Amino acid sequence: MKLLKPLLLIGSLLLSSAVWAEGGGDRMFERLEKLRDKAEAVLIQAEQSPAGERHVHMAEHMKMLAEMMSQLHNEHPAPGMSTEEHLAWMEQHDKLVDDVLGQMMREHKLMTVDKECHP
Repeated sequence: MKLLKPLLLIGSLLLSSAVWAEGGGDRMFERLEKLRDKAEAVLIQAEQSPAGERHVHMAEHMKMLAEMMSQLHNEHPAPGMSTEEHLAWMEQHDKLVDDVLGQMMREHKLMTVDKECHP
């Protein structure tokens, strides 16, 4: 009985860390998707703002995109993933990168329309 308690404790700790590690990627993607959605909302505000006020929203948007790209750059698939899990991870990662680049293109078009950055 004395041996059973430490074994149960060790087993539960190992299991909880494995579950935490498996869910970590999902939480990371959820966090980045929320940040992407917030950045999208700020970009929409910029698109709907008068030209003279647009720069405030665009600066905030650029800061959000830089933070997202930094986080995306630092994330890597967990070691020990199966090939299918790795491919699914890469697909989610690539989709987020594509979304960020799409927002950057929209912002650049917005800047060039009003010649705010390119005379």
